[in-house]
Amino acid sequence: MIEILLLTLIPVAAWVGWALAKGTTSRGERKRNRKFSNRYFQGLNYLLDEQPDKAIAVFIEMAEVTVDTIETHLALGSLFRRRGEIERAIRIHQNIMSKSGLDEGQKTRALLELGEDYMHAGLFDRAENLFKELIELDSHAPTALRHLLDIYQQEKDWQKALQQAQKLEAVTDEKMGLVMAHFCCEMAEVELQAAKPAAARKHLRQARRYYPESIRARIILARIAAQQDMPAEAIAVYEEIAAMDKEYIHDILQHYLECAQKADEFPRAVAQMTNWSQSYDGVSLLLSQTAVLRQTEGLGAATRYLADALTRRPSVLGLDHLIELKLEGGPETESGDEILRAVAQKLLARQPAYRCTHCGYAGRSHHWQCPSCKNWSTTRIIRGVLGE
Repeated sequence: MIEILLLTLIPVAAWVGWALAKGTTSRGERKRNRKFSNRYFQGLNYLLDEQPDKAIAVFIEMAEVTVDTIETHLALGSLFRRRGEIERAIRIHQNIMSKSGLDEGQKTRALLELGEDYMHAGLFDRAENLFKELIELDSHAPTALRHLLDIYQQEKDWQKALQQAQKLEAVTDEKMGLVMAHFCCEMAEVELQAAKPAAARKHLRQARRYYPESIRARIILARIAAQQDMPAEAIAVYEEIAAMDKEYIHDILQHYLECAQKADEFPRAVAQMTNWSQSYDGVSLLLSQTAVLRQTEGLGAATRYLADALTRRPSVLGLDHLIELKLEGGPETESGDEILRAVAQKLLARQPAYRCTHCGYAGRSHHWQCPSCKNWSTTRIIRGVLGE
């Protein structure tokens, strides 16, 4: 960070030096010039001694905001903001705004920077007003819209966020459908908390208009159908979700089975799980199938089925469930030790053997000098369940 500060101050120092060298002839101006010279060399000494904060204070005092120096002031204000010194950034940008003689582009740039300062300070009302002003001036509109969008998301004002996303899409042609669908889903969740399912359904329809592939909108819709004692509708929506993206089977499976039981469609659900297992090998689906098999054919059949499946795809969760079945009286299986060994080998293959005590860098090999932080003799062997 110090290096960045020093690089930022170089143009400031150069400008001040140029102003000093410009020269004047009157006695009064020569006197002011000597004072100016002393301050300049004081700032330069701070810069060379790597005391950037003191150098900044001197150069800002000397370099008045003009058309020639505004970029330097803007850069310094932005740098203060990135360093977390928000108050200093605000003072610099407010000072720029107060100066006359600047063109509209420079003033609106300072206005944008000041709005970002307020955002980082958590002063959302002030930031919102500045960004709205920029949009009305048709200056930096896309950036201002993005900042407003961020503010409304942080405030959870989803209706305003939706409006800004619509404007941003119109201005930039950026596809905002997925984001807008999530805003509609957030509003649907609010309506559900207020026990207004009809209003929630309206927001979900809107979400699917913005983004027809919205999985979240369908999950909420299925939940509403289940709450309203319409399990058949919920089943159809859950099956649609699984057809669209099988990665969500884990999230919907338990709710799907509960709705199938309520709708007397459990055989259909069992058949559907078999169909899903052809292309989805998640352990949650396997454990659900095991539970169904236990209900229909008994503990022994379920234990053998799970053991056979785990030989093809070892899983820690699956192994834990298999052990539980055996503790409950399930039969011993020939593949039990093989499954245990396969799981252990998979875990150990990905487990680092050494870790740096200074920075946390981990790897399979010992290093006398840490490859990450370059400290010596900080690498130690890892101890614990998966270590030494």
